[in-house]
Amino acid sequence: MAEESFLADDFLRQLMSVGEVDVLVGIPSYNNASTLEQTLESAEESLRQNFVRERAVILNVDGGSTDETRQVFEQSGERKGGIHKGLTSLRTIHRVSCLYDKSPSQGLALHSIVAAADLLRARACAIISPATSSVTPSWVANLLRPVYREGLDFVAPLYARSQFQGLLARDLLYPMSRAIFGQRIRELYSEEWGFSGRLASQCLEKDVWHEEAVRARPEAWMAITAISGGLKCGQYFLGSRGVSPAGTGPDIVEAIRQTVGNLFWCMETNQAYWLSRPNSQPVTTFGPDHELSPDGLPPSHEKIFELFRSGVSELEPILGSILSQDTHAQIKAIALSDRTKFHFAAELWVKTLYEFAASYHHTVLNRDHLVQALVPLYRGRLYSFLLEHTNSSAETMEAQSEILCQEFERQKPYLIDRWTAKS
Repeated sequence: MAEESFLADDFLRQLMSVGEVDVLVGIPSYNNASTLEQTLESAEESLRQNFVRERAVILNVDGGSTDETRQVFEQSGERKGGIHKGLTSLRTIHRVSCLYDKSPSQGLALHSIVAAADLLRARACAIISPATSSVTPSWVANLLRPVYREGLDFVAPLYARSQFQGLLARDLLYPMSRAIFGQRIRELYSEEWGFSGRLASQCLEKDVWHEEAVRARPEAWMAITAISGGLKCGQYFLGSRGVSPAGTGPDIVEAIRQTVGNLFWCMETNQAYWLSRPNSQPVTTFGPDHELSPDGLPPSHEKIFELFRSGVSELEPILGSILSQDTHAQIKAIALSDRTKFHFAAELWVKTLYEFAASYHHTVLNRDHLVQALVPLYRGRLYSFLLEHTNSSAETMEAQSEILCQEFERQKPYLIDRWTAKS
């Protein structure tokens, strides 16, 4: 059994009173009093309906909420009789809670959850965010079932998106991670996912929980750990994802720091795996692998171009240390172009990202500063995307996304050359 000495004594006592379980639902919380009860009800209903004979536990790990989140969890259990028999379940559905820290951290929350999963010998686990307002019992089951009954070790969600949702994932995170790590998992960065007890145990043994990349975005690290370890990954279409007003997420600067910083860090720590990987392969997928709807308005892009142009100018010395002379010259040239005819080509975008990744590897400057220097360039690519696709159909946008994915794969040898070059 892995070391669980970092767990509080009260939390350990609660877990030991539960005994071994088959399935575990983890709910990390921080100031989610307004939505937590609905999340709990969906999780419990799912377990009653879909895991009738299985031993189950719902685990709430809280990052020091200053509202009534912890009380909501406790009172919800009391109203239902605490540890109780479900209406259709043949086994008790247990509820356990703990305070893992006095400040929120997805990585610290997951550390407590995987330690609990290991201690309880859970076969299948799911993480559900209480900030997601659209969680249904089927969501929970669809993340647990492929692990428990189909033998998968990691299950990513697939969400229905409007044409202008998830652009960072579509234009950077998905195509780049697909080319690097060789598996076509669209939502590597998500708030809900499923994983096996075997993967939990492997992750628990790794001495990386103090790393900022893991603390910020542990789900992508967990997925890449599964991929690089030869475990079986898949994805399940859940439908549209609604977010409560309190859970709208970080701004674009912080989002890129967390996600791209995590991606570059995972490339660094798994280079022995991906440097020799061939082109990408599809993964087991339940339902459609994407769904774009024509509704939704494009974000206002009045200031995006100016932020791109000013950023390229202000960061010129930094960009000059990160990028090749040719790439830097091309970016400076398009920054001076007519905004109505502006075009940040896919080939240049991929080359830019690969040069950023290689410079991260060679530590040409402080890595956090390097990742933040990407923000104005992403804004330029975003502006180009919006200019090109304001009136595009969903089918056209998806076709262009696939072309971009293929461009990342085509240029992967260029990344490898720069990554392995003597600095």
